[in-house]
Amino acid sequence: MKAIQRITRLCTGPKIIGLSLILILTASCMQQPKAKTAREILGNPQYPAIAFGGYRNADRSDAPTVAQLKEDVSILHAMGIRILRTYHARLYDHAPNLLKAIAEIKTEDPNFEMYVMLGAWMQCEGAWTDSPNHNQGDQEENSAEIAKAVELAQKYPDIVKVIAVGNESMVHWAASYYVHPRIILKEVDYLQALKADGKLDSSLWITSSDNFASWGGEGPEYHLPALDSLIEAVDYLSVHVYPFHDTHYNPDWWWTRPEEEGLEKAAKIDASMQRGLARAQNQVAAVKAYLKDKALVKPIHIGETGWASADNHLYGQDASGAADEYKQAWFYHKMRAYCSAEQMACFYFEAFDEPWKDGDNPGGSENHFGLFTVDGVAKMPIWSLVDQGIFEGLSRGAKPIRKSLDGDSAKALMLAGIPTKQSDQAALRISDSSAEALVIGPKDLHSDFKIEQLITLNPWEGSCAARLADDGSLIIQTGTGDWWGASLDLKEPWDMRAWEDGELILEISGDSDCRFQMGFQSGLFADGSQKAAILNLGPGTKFKIDEEPRRIRIPLRMIKAEANLDDVRAPLYIKGIYGFDGKEIRIHRFAYRS
Repeated sequence: MKAIQRITRLCTGPKIIGLSLILILTASCMQQPKAKTAREILGNPQYPAIAFGGYRNADRSDAPTVAQLKEDVSILHAMGIRILRTYHARLYDHAPNLLKAIAEIKTEDPNFEMYVMLGAWMQCEGAWTDSPNHNQGDQEENSAEIAKAVELAQKYPDIVKVIAVGNESMVHWAASYYVHPRIILKEVDYLQALKADGKLDSSLWITSSDNFASWGGEGPEYHLPALDSLIEAVDYLSVHVYPFHDTHYNPDWWWTRPEEEGLEKAAKIDASMQRGLARAQNQVAAVKAYLKDKALVKPIHIGETGWASADNHLYGQDASGAADEYKQAWFYHKMRAYCSAEQMACFYFEAFDEPWKDGDNPGGSENHFGLFTVDGVAKMPIWSLVDQGIFEGLSRGAKPIRKSLDGDSAKALMLAGIPTKQSDQAALRISDSSAEALVIGPKDLHSDFKIEQLITLNPWEGSCAARLADDGSLIIQTGTGDWWGASLDLKEPWDMRAWEDGELILEISGDSDCRFQMGFQSGLFADGSQKAAILNLGPGTKFKIDEEPRRIRIPLRMIKAEANLDDVRAPLYIKGIYGFDGKEIRIHRFAYRS
């Protein structure tokens, strides 16, 4: 009777007339709130979103239990999150168990709200092999993913509000598995037909979640009729923007500019981060411009964006200097504010660190995008929530939620990396006194040289290491995996036709016994126009290297092959052939002379 009295007071106040009225109001009050639709929650500031994976181990096959997922969902709900994004419909039962966990919590607490953007993984025929066929989908795997997504959406219509067909499945740098847009379109059309037939809830939204470039925001290689048809078919565009990764791959905006070198550390970081935020905003604007140009009208929401809190390679203190909690907090709050102002949902990547993402390298950035560590430590972006006491009584893996770095903001700034100087970058130079191009060395080397372009040191996908020594030489630490390669990349193409009848001058040394290719590349991998001019060096060739520098002169016509001299994008590239040993190759001079 006390329970009934408590419920009736909550529903109507103290005056209740008649037992039948009490029972009616009791039943009404115990009903769950009406589930919202995707249209109502996406972009609604009352329904913050986040990307979620509950894997806690270096091996993803050790999937989280329903009990562990309930633990995670309760933590995220406490911090105000109301929409979770997943990536696979079937893999290790992660998604089915997550939905079960949410459903069980809803049964225990009728007022509990949590919705899901359910991912269905898409890949090409021959994905993860040496011969992927990007024009055909993996019919067996893709069909099974869609079938499972449909099953789960039908079973949990009050929770599943979006199905995302594929994750970064159209962007060309996903070279192991990406597909042509028509493959995604086929599955989207199928799901929309199920909605039309009443087999899926009519308010369920269908999308694909992909890089901004894949949605028309960059490069004509993506501007395909099938993409336009896909945009018309989806209910909204789920767009990914990652300035964090661009601090390495496209860092010209990131470098500390000469006029900023005298600023305090926090101001230097703020200047680069402001440019990073603008970069993300401009990428969204580029997608909007493409839609406008095609006279297409669809909502846009951020399907992924994020910033890693640590890295031991491309983004660490000795590289781009991007990965730390100070910058993660800066980016998190600024992106949330931007998306709220634009009425866009932001599926921030991600809720918890997932060690499986780079299982062989615990210090790798992919393992450190979470707002929480694996054992429930809250990172700097959400320290204020810990201070508010919203996590009281909650834990992850029996460990209570507590702040990282002892909650010390000064310590976080002290540990933060400083964006590398623009003045320290390698540059392409054309001599004013001779017909020679020198392509390595810091900017202040050889003052009589005219600087044409800054160059990005690009160890391909982190397969090796590349750095400039103080004397201007380039040091490559060869990879030890299945392959490795690196290049000096230009933002704009360089016309080398003036050197067509000239020669390559190379001065090289090292302790590596690796056989490798060296030369230059024209064109772009993304649009299939990339071609290489190569020279084989190392064991088994006439160009062996040892600890003493060796001068090599090669007529350019011997190595230019099919490369287009008027469209050189990497004036130097190096790629391992065999004998990968992790040792050094040192390039003291690399020049073209007419």
